[in-house]
Amino acid sequence: MSLEAVARKDFRDAVRSRWIWVLSALFVVLFAGPALFRFTLGIGLGDGAEATGIALLFIQLMKEGTAVLVPIIAIVVGYASITRERESGTLKLLLSLPHSRADVVVGKVLGRSAVIALPIAVGFLAAGLVLIPASSGFALASFLAFGFLTMLLGVVFVGLAVGISAAARSDREAMVGSVGAFVLFQVFWGTATSRIAGGLQEYAGLTAQNRYLVELGAKLLNPIAAYKTLADSLVFESQMQARQQLFGFFLFPDPAAQEALGQELPVVFTDPFVAALMVLWFVVPVYVGMVLFERADL
Repeated sequence: MSLEAVARKDFRDAVRSRWIWVLSALFVVLFAGPALFRFTLGIGLGDGAEATGIALLFIQLMKEGTAVLVPIIAIVVGYASITRERESGTLKLLLSLPHSRADVVVGKVLGRSAVIALPIAVGFLAAGLVLIPASSGFALASFLAFGFLTMLLGVVFVGLAVGISAAARSDREAMVGSVGAFVLFQVFWGTATSRIAGGLQEYAGLTAQNRYLVELGAKLLNPIAAYKTLADSLVFESQMQARQQLFGFFLFPDPAAQEALGQELPVVFTDPFVAALMVLWFVVPVYVGMVLFERADL
């Protein structure tokens, strides 16, 4: 298939460059570095519950860094994937071959997704070799799930960046759109959802429980928040406890939110639905970018 040819070429070009090796080294340091404290500080050296607790603590600590670093790297990998070729003129040459515009967009998404997923996998493998041997099967499964979840976050932001690149007319537009989306998710989304929900409670008469449910639903629409709460689900005993972490600081959720939400989680806020929301942040930008790219005058 044509899109497979585009994806293979895109990935081969990345492997030949220093990018893939720099990213691999970065993720090895990011993921295996904290695990090395297990030896250097002499913690988590026991078997069973002790080692399992350390492994799960590392998930909690690492998710804060990966929630920032992985989207940034994915944006760098994907934002110029189409606009750079459009500006240089090589895109017209590519389209003169038996490739449709849809093939180019989807092929770029697949190739760049592999570029971000492979270094993450290498980093988690290195961390697992250091951290997991003394841990229980539960910790191993949780750590592997966290690795796949982190790869999903990277792929989601690659799809977002490539979709924006397909819709943009220049590298500058693509960069502004991609970075703007990241800043919105990382900086402004949480505050905005809290204020909107609080306004609805004050002026529309929402009950405290409904206010926090509305705020929770709005927070989960953020792919970074969705990633964090899915990571929390790997650590906490219940999904409700994981969702409550979205209210407040790391490991110190808002007591009012805890009381209002209770212990019963509506089905639309369960892990499968949250994961589906993350996937939508991959599918929708790619589809919209592809539609706009089809209509663009090159």
